[in-house]
Formats: sequence, C-alpha cells, structure tokens
Amino acid sequence: MHLVSSKSRILPKKSGKSKPISTPRAELLAAVQLSKLIDKVLHAIDLKVESVNLWTDSKIVYCWIKKPTQTLQIYVSNRVAEIQRLTGHFRWRHIPTNENPADYISRGQRPRDLMRNEIWWKGPPMLRTMTETDEEPELPDEELPELRISLATTTTTPKRMEIFDRLSNFDAVLQSMAYVVRFARYIISKRKSITKGPLTSTERAQALILVVRLVQEECFQPEIQALRKNSKTRHRLCGLKPFLDPMDGVLRVGGRIKHAFIPYDSRHQMLLPAKHPLTDAMIRSQHRTNLHIGQKGLLAIIRQRFWPLNVKTTIRKVIRSCTICFKANPMKTVQLMGDLPPYRVRPAPTFSNTGVDFAGPFLVKSTSVGRKPLITKSYVCLFVCMLTRAIHIELVSDLTTEAFLAALRRFTSRRGVPNRMFSDNATNFVGAQNELERLAQMFKDQHESRKIVDFCCKLGFEWSFIPPRSPHFGGIWEAGVKQVKYHLTRVVGDRKLTYEELYTTLTQIEAVLNSRPLAPSSDDPNDFSAITPAHFLIGREMQAVAEPSYLNIRESKLSRWQLIQTMLQHFWKRWISECLPELQIRSKWLKRKDIPLGALVLIVDQNAPPLHWQLGRITAIHPGPDGVTRVVSLRTSKGDYKRAVSEICLLPLEMDKED
Repeated sequence: MHLVSSKSRILPKKSGKSKPISTPRAELLAAVQLSKLIDKVLHAIDLKVESVNLWTDSKIVYCWIKKPTQTLQIYVSNRVAEIQRLTGHFRWRHIPTNENPADYISRGQRPRDLMRNEIWWKGPPMLRTMTETDEEPELPDEELPELRISLATTTTTPKRMEIFDRLSNFDAVLQSMAYVVRFARYIISKRKSITKGPLTSTERAQALILVVRLVQEECFQPEIQALRKNSKTRHRLCGLKPFLDPMDGVLRVGGRIKHAFIPYDSRHQMLLPAKHPLTDAMIRSQHRTNLHIGQKGLLAIIRQRFWPLNVKTTIRKVIRSCTICFKANPMKTVQLMGDLPPYRVRPAPTFSNTGVDFAGPFLVKSTSVGRKPLITKSYVCLFVCMLTRAIHIELVSDLTTEAFLAALRRFTSRRGVPNRMFSDNATNFVGAQNELERLAQMFKDQHESRKIVDFCCKLGFEWSFIPPRSPHFGGIWEAGVKQVKYHLTRVVGDRKLTYEELYTTLTQIEAVLNSRPLAPSSDDPNDFSAITPAHFLIGREMQAVAEPSYLNIRESKLSRWQLIQTMLQHFWKRWISECLPELQIRSKWLKRKDIPLGALVLIVDQNAPPLHWQLGRITAIHPGPDGVTRVVSLRTSKGDYKRAVSEICLLPLEMDKED
C-alpha cells in the first residue's frame, strides 16, 4: 500500500495579494496528519497489510523523520517524535515533486488536462521500477534547518619532546639542548656562524630557558593563554600571581617579595609542573650536586631559582629512590601480619606447645665464707605456653647444652612433655635439639628394655626454629622475658643474690605473671575476678588425657574428678568466647609487600653501621600458608643465608644509574 502526502499551503497574515506558500513545517504537519490517518484506518479495518510505504516530496521533512529527535529543535522534535511513534513499522520514502500525483490537485489543473494525466490515473512510473535498494536522498547538516546547535570544543596538548623521556640526567638535557641551539644558529646563519669548542655558560643558560619554555608550553598552556589575553578567569596558579617574563617569555612567579634585595631568579622563580621528567631530573641533579642534602635543605636550594608545583612530594620521592641515601638510612621491609597458627587458637593442654628463650646474664654470689664472695653468672630459661601464656621459669648456671637439658628435664618433670617446642636459633638450642635426637635414636636402637625405650621415645618431641635473627616471630616468649626483667629490675636492682635467693625470687615472679588477668571471668559487675593462666594450670596432671565434655550434665551427678574437669572446661569455654576474639585484630603490619625474586637487598646487621651492611640477592622465597612471603633465602659474597623479610632492606627500584 502506497500513500502520498499532499502539500499543505498556508497563507500569510498580511493583507494583500500573495501566493500560497509551502514550508517544511507545513509539510511536517501534513506528515503528522497522514500518520494519524493511516493509524486510524489500519485499526478500523480488519485487513492484513504486508507493507506500507509513505511518500513525501520534501527532502527536508524526509531527513527530519530519519534524524534522532534529540538533534532537532523543540517544535520539529515533538512532531517528528509523534510521526516516528505512529509509523514505526512503516517505511518513509521520497518522491520527486514532478512525479507526485497529489501536487496536481493542490496546484490546480484543468479537467481536460487531468483526463490525460497518466501520473494521476496510473501513478508515477517509478513505482513500477522501484526496488528495496534504491538510494534515498540525503541532505548535509549544514543545509538542514531546525537542527540544535551543538558546540564541540577540542583541546590540543603539545606532544612531549622525546628528549625529556630518554634523558633522566638534567645536565645531559641542558647539554643536548645547547648543542641543538648551536646547530640551529649555524643553519640559520647559512653556515657562516661557526662555534667550536666546549659549551659556554651563556649557551647553557640559553638552553635552560628554552627547555623551561618547552615544558611550560606543554603543561601550562591554558594559564599562558589566559595571561596573554589578560583574562580574569581563575586558574590553579592564581595564588602565585604568575606573569610572562617579557625578556625571555618564561612563566615566572609574581609573588609578594619583588622588592627584596635578592637575585631576580630568587624573587621570580621559573614555574615547573609537578609530575614531569624534567622536574624529577632537576631535583635529582640538585640533590646529587649538594652532596645528598636532606629534604628541607634541598627545598631551599631549589626555590632559589625554580618553583615546581607540589615540590615537597617530589623531593621525598627523589630522596627515597636515591641508593646512596637509602644505604645510609635503610628502611626495613614490612610484611603483612600473618594469621595465627592452629596451636595458638585451638584449645589444648597447657604447655602442649611451648616456646623457650633465655635471658641474662644475672650475677650470683657464692655462699662461701670470706670477705669477698665469688661472683658468677647465671641465666633465666623461660618456658611459655603458646596458648594460655602461662610461664615457667628455670634458673640455669651457664649457656651449655648440658645445662639447658637439665632445665628442660626439670620443666618436663613438672609440666609434662610438650608436643612441640619453639625457639630461636641460639647455639645452645641447636645443640639441645641434636642431643635429643641422638638420645632418641640411641634408645630406639636398644632392645634390652621395652619400658625404657617407650619412655625415652617421648623425649623426641617436635622442635621448631624461627628464622635466624627474627625475634618478632617469637613475640610471646620475648614479651615474657621483658616482663621477667621488669620485675627483676624493680625487686633485685643491683644487689647480688645467692643462687637460692635468686631462684626463690624467680618462682615468686612466675606466680605473679601466672596471676595476670587475661579476660573477665564473668559478666557480673560485682565479680572482680578474672581468667588468668593459673586457672589452666590448676588440676592438670603431667600426662593428662583428653576428657569428654561435662558442661551439659548436672553437677549433682558428677564425681569429684568430673567436677574438677567441668571447672577446667568452663575456663576453656570462657577463653574461646572472650580471650580468643581479642586476637582477631591486626594492630600493625597491615599491608602486603611483594618480595621479587632476584632483588638486591641490604642485610640488617645490628653490630655494624648501615653503610657496612652486606649486600645480597634473593635466591628463593618461602611463602606461608596464606601465600605471603615472610622468609627468604639470600646469596652473598660470604655465603648463603636465610632471613626474615623484616631483616632485609629492599633497595629502591628507581636507582640512579650514575651512582
């Protein structure tokens, strides 16, 4: 079905003779009326229509209907939207004016001519030759009226010169630019001005001005344009009151000290951007020239001639990336605090997982008769429960393997044999482990007495060492040693005690430390008692076996032994609900640090100044169960070591190549 819209003619309001005129808006109104008519007809008749073609002889109206409504002005946009809504399933086509049959009636025609009009009776010839691929007329936006005026602003940023990215040395940049200026003068003078020899100070000064101008035109173009146009619009440099130097065209700081008796460059510094390779290179050059001066001194030197934006942040970045400054004041690597291991969060018998450490020496006087008693050294061997933080103290006469084994036997005789021992890599501990292994192996090979073999095999418990020189891995026993020293300093002071007196004092300190509160024992405001490590020590035998839970059984039905176990289980229940949640929060070391394999590091040595610390390269990393690396293997000129990441200092990645 083909329908052709006729032209609507509108008369002007002015009186007088005038011809009917046709406008694109009138054609648009006719198209709206035709669309409504077609919509009503198709809804009124029950007729299946395969396709509907709507024709108009106005190119402008045709292009309007094909345009998105948001690109047209309001009057045309509203009517085009109505047409598109009513004729969304129809197809609009364009017909030339001389082939439009509706025009013959609207223009007027004699009946005799109308009888011979083939287009009126049979339609235009193009309908018989029309195909779906016929080209449709198009009008460019410049010729199409009633379009919304849209402004598109584009800003062009000057491309950064490659010399700034390829050269990180400020002096090299100036030298290269000075030779470029010399060569340009040679070409401009038609090879008459020949300058040979090294660069002069004048050439370097001119090269500096040229380099600064290039950087400013790249980064401060809006501000420079505003100054050239004397615009009063505010910009990011208003606080500095910048101006363009009429002598060299450099953007300088106006400021408030133009009347000071200081050089011109110090009164009106040259502006530089915050993040630019030239700014970093200039600050790095000044830092190196002034013998690696600190932040405040370097800031004062830079401000004598330049004014980089956000310069303090850039100075901190440059100093941190300086290898020489880093070696003089290295910063230890900080890794994310690890998760607590299972033996720290799962209920178990007291001292089943034990940490051990030594403290001292402490001076002990002999009990021999005489004016001047013999003064000897003694040491404190501290055992701490990894779960309840209960403490056991033994006094040791020296730091030998035999003395430590004797203290270990006394500990196991009173507290029971632990499942696992933890310690650092002290020599006496390593020796004790080897001795225990030899004892266990020796007794396993003997078959004379089965009971002796079974008893001594229990001495072969698991022993774990923390990484060398990593005391924070054993924070529990280090805290225990600190607390013991705290009380010894205040109770004993500088007095020399005998062995028995010192041992008695240590046992009293042990009782005090095992009575320290871990958590309130109840929620009753009138209850002033608290759960202490001593609650977990009372009622436990040396070889206690696991007991079933009696918390759900009435106390009247329990035996005396079961009642004691119920009390102990009550404390464990309170420990799980009150003490365990306190271990949830990470108080420090909150960020994860990636340790690259093959990185160059400084190995921390507490007995040497930082400049004498040994250089090493990471050969292997040892991630924990959470995938975080806290221990690494290092290779140095003196051998291979294994260290915690807190005992190494990663050298800065952006190293000064000349250093």
